[in-house]
Amino acid sequence: RDVMTNSNNDSSSSPSNIKSPTSKGSTISILESKGKIKLYLRNQSYHYDCTITICPSYPDYSPTTQGKACLLQVQSTNFPSPIEHMLTTQAQEIVKRMQDGLPPERALHMSNPIRLPKNFHLNAEEAKADGGRLTQETIMDLKHDTETLKRVTDLRHTESAVGHNTGGNATSGGYQNHKALAKERKDARRTIQKITQSEREYDKSLEEKERAWKLEEKKRLTGYYELYNVQEGGTIEPQPSLFVLVTFLVEKIRGLVEEICPCCKERVLPVDPAELNAMYGGSSHNDDNGNKSVANHHAKHTKKKKKPMRTYCGCWYHKCCLNTLLTEPPFGLSCPNKDCGQRVFHPDWPSDIKQLEREWAAKQARKREIEDAMM
Repeated sequence: RDVMTNSNNDSSSSPSNIKSPTSKGSTISILESKGKIKLYLRNQSYHYDCTITICPSYPDYSPTTQGKACLLQVQSTNFPSPIEHMLTTQAQEIVKRMQDGLPPERALHMSNPIRLPKNFHLNAEEAKADGGRLTQETIMDLKHDTETLKRVTDLRHTESAVGHNTGGNATSGGYQNHKALAKERKDARRTIQKITQSEREYDKSLEEKERAWKLEEKKRLTGYYELYNVQEGGTIEPQPSLFVLVTFLVEKIRGLVEEICPCCKERVLPVDPAELNAMYGGSSHNDDNGNKSVANHHAKHTKKKKKPMRTYCGCWYHKCCLNTLLTEPPFGLSCPNKDCGQRVFHPDWPSDIKQLEREWAAKQARKREIEDAMM
């Protein structure tokens, strides 16, 4: 089954190599008699080499494979240790969850290394109390509402001013001036009614759209939390996980190299793997006296600002971009990635919007104090 069905029926110990025309140097070698797969992933200057040992009782498991139906072992890689550990651990967790009987989609959710914050609210009442989501579209709607209110206010002011205007341009007897003023007031009231009706229809469409989003979000998150109701050691049959495991490794590891930051729209990983390792505290160049030069120290500090960071939704950001998104208003934004749209969470930053607002206000207050002291 799974990937094994794609290999040749030759039971010899020699591997059968499968190369995809679009793999850019990536290969998969299957040793059927040994129950082992060698996976070599390549993309530009990055590589990730691993082996997958298949348990004889697959998709079940036995003590011979250390309790794993598919035993994943990394042989070599030039990804930094934190990135390699995150992806490898998630891949191993997917296999474990599917051994417990979870389908691939749920196993993928359960294996997410970034957990939801403790103060995240699931039920609709608490979500409503939180005020819903805040997106770029919401901000544009607020600007639209502000402009509409200003226009209505001006019209009402015009209507009121016309109603109290009894002179200035009156003709003889004042009859024609009164008639013109009455028409102007009527036109103002009619315009206000049209704007009101139009805004009611617009608000109704927005409410329906937001309601549909909340239902979809609740459905997704409810399914996420229901995963914890699966009893360990129950009667659920283990699920085949080999194909899911290989697909995850190919898509996530090779795809990471070309990942784009949702904020700055630039690639997340640098072209040179050595530069990426330096962002995670790798070795740096020293000057002739054995001390780090000021230029190298500044360059290292600048590089660390571009360190790739993965959020709960699975998207990758530059550290500086993610810090701006999470710590500057408007707070509580959804992921800017058009294919995502989930709320952005990361354990290194507070998830409480009120706390973020307090920290932002304190930061601005300190900034004003420094500016006043310099005057």
